[in-house]
Amino acid sequence: MEGIARIEIQKRINLFQIIIYIGFPKLLIEDKPRRVEELQMNVQKELNCVNRNLNIAITRISNPVSFRKVMKKAIELTEQANTKGIQVQISGHIDRKEIARVLMD
Repeated sequence: MEGIARIEIQKRINLFQIIIYIGFPKLLIEDKPRRVEELQMNVQKELNCVNRNLNIAITRISNPVSFRKVMKKAIELTEQANTKGIQVQISGHIDRKEIARVLMD
């Protein structure tokens, strides 16, 4: 599904905690309780967690960062670690353009 940045699954003795990070809140605003309940039932069936509790949390990612800042930060962090070199590649809809592309630095 578009707009999902990452999904974390934390497994404990009697609890599954699933955290979904989304970039666009409109994806789950409409019929939110019904969609979350459907998702919870589907996950329970897939994981066969009869005796375990299932907790699903949806978190919105805010403050998008410029891809140039991300690339510069990655380069700075690797330089601080005394590496010999770095090659950074970013792909996708950069600067929210219609055409996806790949940039290397």
